[in-house]
Amino acid sequence: MEDRIALEIVTADGVVLQRQVNYVSIPTPDGSVGILADHAPMLCAVGKGVIRCRFEGARTASVSVQGGVASVDDNKLVILAEEARMQE
Repeated sequence: MEDRIALEIVTADGVVLQRQVNYVSIPTPDGSVGILADHAPMLCAVGKGVIRCRFEGARTASVSVQGGVASVDDNKLVILAEEARMQE
C-alpha cells in the first residue's frame, strides 16, 4: 500500500479540495515546498501560485492560490487559502 497524506484546501467560502494524495507541491514566498507522507510537522506561508498534487498513480490536480497558510502534522496537510480555484 502506498503512503498517503490527507490534503484539505479551504477558503472562507468552503472546501476547494479534499482527498488522499501521494505528493503535494506548495508555492511559498521563498520557493516551492514538496510534501510526502510522514513529513515533519510544519507551518508555513503559502504564496501566490499553483498547488500541485499527485494521487492514484499518475493522476494530478492543480489549484491556483492567492496566498494563505499551510499546516502539516500527522500525515494531514491543511491549507487555509485567501483565494483558491481548481485548474482544469
